[in-house]
Amino acid sequence: MAKAQAEEAQTQLATRVPKELHRRLRLYCVTHDIVLMHFVTEAIEEKLKRKTGPKKGTA
Repeated sequence: MAKAQAEEAQTQLATRVPKELHRRLRLYCVTHDIVLMHFVTEAIEEKLKRKTGPKKGTA
């Protein structure tokens, strides 16, 4: 994780996900030695980058 991101102010996010999805997420993080919070943060950032990129035909 980048130092700038680590020093950034943080807020708590509470959400509900299916039990099986949560189980798979925890298992993935444990087996890949990833902090769950970091995984979720990176997943959200990645998804937002894809969604906020240039629209087709505008670039």
